[in-house]
Amino acid sequence: MWHARAWFRCTLLAVTVLGGLHGIVLSLRALFSPSSQGTSVFFSAILIAYIYVTAAGVIFWRQPNKTRPLMCALAIQIPWISLPGLVYKFSAGLYIFVAIIAEHHGDKYSAGLNGKFNLGSSCEFRLLQNAPMELGVNVAALAALFLLGRSITSASATLMGPSPKNADQNSSSAVTMS
Repeated sequence: MWHARAWFRCTLLAVTVLGGLHGIVLSLRALFSPSSQGTSVFFSAILIAYIYVTAAGVIFWRQPNKTRPLMCALAIQIPWISLPGLVYKFSAGLYIFVAIIAEHHGDKYSAGLNGKFNLGSSCEFRLLQNAPMELGVNVAALAALFLLGRSITSASATLMGPSPKNADQNSSSAVTMS
């Protein structure tokens, strides 16, 4: 990400650092609320995830060529899964969610598309609870990860350049030992 566009880099920094800090505040508030008895392990895990996202943004800010932590921080925000017995939705800073939804009411089944937009952090993780069937992606995180990957490959191709060929060598030469 050596030659990333300034607007893209600033957007990634804002979403990860500010979104991660927002998630840390929300997690701490939930962790220390009186109604959080029995769920402190869950809120602690979410707090660690938001600390990781924030740290990944700070690492990217300080050393733009270290993108692996940022790529992981974006990747954990992509899947949005809601099944009976498991719900996983995690975002820091921004999400644009698109999902396919299947519902069952009595003897009727229905399916459709759903979408949501949020500026801020959000997390939902539930086990062994009834939930509607939703399978989707966070389009904002997916697009950011894609653009980050493209900027890395284009920057590395620019830095490496074409390899020079020696005029005396044939491209199909082999090494022989006598």
